[in-house]
Amino acid sequence: MSSIDPATMAQQLATFDVQSFRQRYTNQAAQYQSKLDALGKVESALREFRTAVNEMNNSSSGIIKNSAKVSSEGIFTASAESNALTGSYQVFVEQVATSHQVSVGMPDSLEPTTEVPVTGSLTLAVGGKELELDLSTLDSDGDGDGKASIADLVSAINHHADNPGVNATLVRSGGKTHFMLSSEETGQTNAVNVSASGTGQAWFDDAFANLNTLSPAKDAVIWIGEKDSGLKLENSSNTFSNAIDGVELTVTKAQQNGELPLTLSVQGDKEGTKEQITQFIDAYNALMSTLDKYSKVDAETNTRAALASDPTLRSIESQVKSTVRGEFAGMRLSQIGIEIGRDGKMKLDSEAFEKAQTNNSTTLETMFNGDNNLLDSLDTLVEPYLQFSSGLFKSRKDALKQNIERIDDKKVALERKYQMSYDRYLKQFTQMNTIMRQMNQTQSLFG
Repeated sequence: MSSIDPATMAQQLATFDVQSFRQRYTNQAAQYQSKLDALGKVESALREFRTAVNEMNNSSSGIIKNSAKVSSEGIFTASAESNALTGSYQVFVEQVATSHQVSVGMPDSLEPTTEVPVTGSLTLAVGGKELELDLSTLDSDGDGDGKASIADLVSAINHHADNPGVNATLVRSGGKTHFMLSSEETGQTNAVNVSASGTGQAWFDDAFANLNTLSPAKDAVIWIGEKDSGLKLENSSNTFSNAIDGVELTVTKAQQNGELPLTLSVQGDKEGTKEQITQFIDAYNALMSTLDKYSKVDAETNTRAALASDPTLRSIESQVKSTVRGEFAGMRLSQIGIEIGRDGKMKLDSEAFEKAQTNNSTTLETMFNGDNNLLDSLDTLVEPYLQFSSGLFKSRKDALKQNIERIDDKKVALERKYQMSYDRYLKQFTQMNTIMRQMNQTQSLFG
């Protein structure tokens, strides 16, 4: 009578005891994970769709695109937002904004290593903000010698947490080192004011009392219309955002007295608008393709996608389709050349859309942009699904994750059951094996 391998037999029988459960739990976990992954893909597609919608429906961008052209380059540039009114404007640039830059009246012998006082304070103010620098903090090299250099002062100003918006630099020119202060911002209100006090060293205090202006703090000045007779506008920055509704001007160079104003032309950008529409169509089709991919049932192969017949996906698809087929500002997408084919894809009839651009550009903008119109309605529709704390996708995913965690717990319990069965079988077959050896030994005694 041959012996048996207790470990092998115990493993086979213990595996048989739990095999069906293992397979069931593995299949369930795979199904839950498949649904979780699919929901993540759909959620990402919905977020991308919402982002595309919002990029075409905000204060600076809409479906309608406008262009701004200037009659001559080098004086100012312009860009037009979707709400800009088409027309022609005369603009004269009298003055560009500059930042305040001064040279401090330091001695001609100034070098980066020149020692500065480490008592008293240096006060710098720009645009209503102020820094009072305690000069005793300049001796920060840790040697405790109570000395600091002009280079240390420059570094302390530039790296101070309360710097009001001033840059300090040492510039070498004409064989001399110059200590310079510059405002980070342009305009009169951002002029640099500086003073030293309590240092006990007259040369240092006098230096900051005697500033040489290298560049004055000036506001930008433009005229809408003729200089001296048009509308005068001043700005601390070289960018004018409110001079003309929907138009941003950035001046780069002042004109000479007697020169004529430049002509700024604002007009509709048909190609830019068509590009916006194409992006909307692409965003819609991408969303629908994703919904179809994860919810379809293939009748020919009898295979089902991970979220086949899922009510959430059906609801999203139904609501989005219903919205884009709706009427906004008295018009439908089909009336401006945007159709949804039998395959569910949105398509653009370029000829019909160009005609709508020509005949109904104002209505076209109102149809897509603004409160309760197409893009706003789509954003409102998808918002409940995408809220981080209480969105429908989040709750669905959380439920699936909990199911997977419960399966993992069952797998852990099943492994304990397997080990208990294995130990029991191993003990039984070990005992059996011992009895069989004893029987074999007894039989051998009888030859």
